Formats: sequence, C-alpha cells, structure tokens
Amino acid sequence: MGFDIAVRLAVAYGIFIGLIHFLGGGIRPRGTRARCRVISFAAGMSIAYLFLDLLPETYEAATHLRQWVFAFLLMGFTLIHLSEKWLYRHHEGVTLDKELVAVHSIFFFIYNFIVGVALLEKVRMDTLGGTLFLIPIALHAMLSTASMSNIHRGAVESTAAKVLLSGSTLYGVLFGLLVKIPRMVDNILTSLVAGVLLYIIVREFIPEREKGEPAFFVVGLAIYVIVAVLLVM
Repeated sequence: MGFDIAVRLAVAYGIFIGLIHFLGGGIRPRGTRARCRVISFAAGMSIAYLFLDLLPETYEAATHLRQWVFAFLLMGFTLIHLSEKWLYRHHEGVTLDKELVAVHSIFFFIYNFIVGVALLEKVRMDTLGGTLFLIPIALHAMLSTASMSNIHRGAVESTAAKVLLSGSTLYGVLFGLLVKIPRMVDNILTSLVAGVLLYIIVREFIPEREKGEPAFFVVGLAIYVIVAVLLVM
C-alpha cells in the first residue's frame, strides 16, 4: 500500500511540475523594466538553486565517480558552449533564436527527466522528504520557464513541443517505474546536465552589464536560501 501511495504521489508531483512548466511561459510582463525584474528575480533564485542544490547533488556523485564527476561537469559545460558557438556562426536573426531555444529546451528536457527519476526515488524512500524536495524544484521550474520565455521572446514554441517539454518530469517518473537506472549512470547524467545548467544560468539568465535589477536578484536569491534553510531544519 505504501508503495502504491508513493507512486501516486510521484506521478501527481510530476504532473504538477509539468503544469508549472506549461503555464510559466505565459509570464510575459509588459515593459522593459518589468521584464528585467522578472529575469533578475529568476536569476537570483537560479543561482541559489545551482549552488545550494544542483552542485551539492553533483558533489555527492563523487562517491561513485570520484574525480571524474568534475570531468563530466566540464564536459556538459563545454558541450553547450560549443553548440551555441556553432549556432552563432551558422545562423542569425529569428532563426538563431529558434535554434538556441531548441538547444536549451533539449538540455532542460534531459535535466527535468532526471529530476523525475530522482523524485520517484525520494518519494519511495521518504514521503515527507520527497514532498520537501518538490518545493525547490517547483520554484526553479516556474522561474526558469518564465525567464527563458522572456529571454527568447522572438521564438514561437509549438504547442506540441511545449507539451513534450512540460511533461519531461512526469516522463522521468514513469521511466523510473519501468526501468532501474544504475547509480553510476544516473550520476554521470546528473553531472553532465549540471555542467549544462551551470553554463545556461550564468550565461543566459544573469542580465549583463547595466541590465537587470540588482534588488530583485537579491530578493530571488534570499527567498531561495530561506526556503533551503527551512527545508533542512
């Protein structure tokens, strides 16, 4: 019975995160200043998420991968960097923006798929712990989707692609029910995707030069830190 409840909860959480991804893209504030505030707030929360959740999770993978965890982290970072450079050299204008959205979406899909697998395992081990794990994931899902939508305003995403991307966490949960992923493979994938997200968050989410609203960046960062602290108390 406990197993059934855990599975149902994990599926429900996967659907919940999917709805956040699907609806988050609709957050398109009017005006340049409002848009900068949303992106800055998302940047602060994403940076906090990166350093307080994703990188520590990658570091835990060192138990199985040892120093190779950093090699896979570097590989993920390099892969997305080279992909973007190739796109910038071979495309321009609206086509370039569409291609960048496609590349970022692919890596976000893989990341959220892995999150779905991890979510299922955490709920199975501890229902409360899995529920608490959902909070930072949901916060980051909402802000990252809204931020991506505002950064790439010129690209139009098809409904089919939006549904596919939004369901990535649920697909991970369902995949985890059907297939037992070896711990080492899971650690390698987590390290690769962490490297990719490290690049995307630092390169794309953080407003450059005079752009952005520092106060909103600090607020986003502070809120995530407070949530993270409360979850471990």
